[in-house]
Amino acid sequence: MGSALSLGRFRIVWIGGYIVNSRLMKVLAVSILAILPATKSHAVDGNPSLKFVPSELICAMEQGYNIDSLCARYGVTYLESLGTGYGSYFCYLLSIQPDMSVDSLANIIAAAPGVIDCTPNYVMQAPEPVQRSQPFLDVGGPGDVQAQHALSQLHLWGAHQKSTGLGIKVAVIDVGVDASHPMLSGFVLPGIDYVDDDMDATDEPGGPASGHGTLIAGIIHMVAPDAQIVPYRVIDILGNGSGFDVALAILAAIEVGCRIINISLVMEATNPAMRYVAQAARSQGVVIVAAAGNDESNVPLYPAADPNCLGVAALDASDVKCSFSNWGAHIDLSAPGEDIKGPFLNDQFARWSGTSFAAPFVAGTGALLLARIPMATWNDVVNVMTGTAKKIDQLNPTFAGSLGAGKIDPLAAINRWAPTAGDVDASGLISSADILMLVAYVFKGGPEPSDINDGDIDGSCEINAADVIYLVQYVFDSGPLPLKGCVVVSGRQSSHSKESRL
Repeated sequence: MGSALSLGRFRIVWIGGYIVNSRLMKVLAVSILAILPATKSHAVDGNPSLKFVPSELICAMEQGYNIDSLCARYGVTYLESLGTGYGSYFCYLLSIQPDMSVDSLANIIAAAPGVIDCTPNYVMQAPEPVQRSQPFLDVGGPGDVQAQHALSQLHLWGAHQKSTGLGIKVAVIDVGVDASHPMLSGFVLPGIDYVDDDMDATDEPGGPASGHGTLIAGIIHMVAPDAQIVPYRVIDILGNGSGFDVALAILAAIEVGCRIINISLVMEATNPAMRYVAQAARSQGVVIVAAAGNDESNVPLYPAADPNCLGVAALDASDVKCSFSNWGAHIDLSAPGEDIKGPFLNDQFARWSGTSFAAPFVAGTGALLLARIPMATWNDVVNVMTGTAKKIDQLNPTFAGSLGAGKIDPLAAINRWAPTAGDVDASGLISSADILMLVAYVFKGGPEPSDINDGDIDGSCEINAADVIYLVQYVFDSGPLPLKGCVVVSGRQSSHSKESRL
């Protein structure tokens, strides 16, 4: 069912659509397809389930230490490095002799002077093919896709009145994307193929992972119809790929200006390259969205478990956790993930279930937000999406607290993100900073709002303590939306028609 395809240094392992996550621990995790006899299995630290690319190590070194000296000392060969513009250390891909033990040598090098960490190059896979989930090609066409329950549930029509994702690039790090599909034509930019080492990141037919990336790109397009998609092919049609290639793809996406990165792949163990690029992405305001995994488990998988990524669980049409979906304290958000319809290969449409297909709903929502306020920070985007999520713990009592902040709500997020009232400090979104400024204005004679009308939160024609209470309830307790009203300025009433931000 799966194999590790070796093309020079490229070794791909695909991870299906279900992904594991872990927010508190956020440990790298790999769900692996059945591997053909040609692929060797190695035990790491006594764990025979962990799979990695034979004869490859990933090594992180402090600045000022020489990788050539380390290679000479241990008889290993330097293959490639990650860029060093985002962190305080260097990260290298190394090749060792076939007769050397990968896990043993990794432990030895990790203890060397100047070495921060050294691990095998762990395999990454797409969850759906791994768990034997498959697409169904019984979707009639684009009409069926647009009419699916998941889209109406998320109130996307209302969100699209305020943002369509225009000007935002979203990276899809997966098995490639069929850019010629009628639904995606004109919205897919050139990418990179790390499997074949070229610039053609096309989703190819013939394997259990085929179509995975195209369907994910289609979901992002449905949520953010004017966003541009940049594909990075890091796993082959069998679902095989390496963690280092995924790290390279993340850095490449940052370099071309992608603000959102969707990774519907998982690993069972972390490595320094993935930790490095996750930190790099966050430092640049780039949000990585990752599928939680489809193991029906609360064991954290990577990258969904990384604290610098958003881990996403899958829900059914009733907002109940899908039976296959992973869960846990490391999960940040949930989204529809059962029988999701979208574009497939050869101009076809398909439906597929998995956390892989829940993640792009979150990625698309992030694109909607950033299109309105491109200068927003990582924290801004994440806090608004989690702060406006629909609470679902009562529907999932067994998993209360383990499905993140709740179900993603694009309309609520965009309403809070681009307000017409309540944005007291004119930052472009409503937050605790607006509360502090309003308190200072009302009670301490502080500066007035840049637009005085934005201080009349409750539409009463006065700015007073009631507006402070209204704003606190909105920000912290899912209270009603702020209203645009009339205000009293220096004892004079300014007349403005009330209008709901909706």
